[in-house]
Amino acid sequence: MGIFFDQDWFDDRLAAAGLTRAAMAQAAGMTIDEVEMVFSDRRELEGPEVRAIARMLSADPTEVASRSGVADPGELASAPVMRSPGRETGAQPGFVVTREVIAGLHERLDRLERLVELVIQKLDRR
Repeated sequence: MGIFFDQDWFDDRLAAAGLTRAAMAQAAGMTIDEVEMVFSDRRELEGPEVRAIARMLSADPTEVASRSGVADPGELASAPVMRSPGRETGAQPGFVVTREVIAGLHERLDRLERLVELVIQKLDRR
């Protein structure tokens, strides 16, 4: 796991390009939750994500890897993909299922459940 993510460098590069973290997430094939985890040093970028972000920022992938705290920039080509044994997922090429993705989905479901509960409470009051 990387030990340093240079938030200021990434935010400055995004601002200079007129882009947001959401645009960075889309370009890298990540969720906004995953990008926020990267920015808070709770997740490391993977090779394909580093290259996609480098393209969108017009930066060298090695510099992006270095600024993001990637533990081994030499392994930019590898990306673990989790699939069920003997079963095709039908997911988009390059889609990576990680614990962070699953955690992000759980977080979103929790927010939706809270929202539904609030709506139900308001309807019950009427």
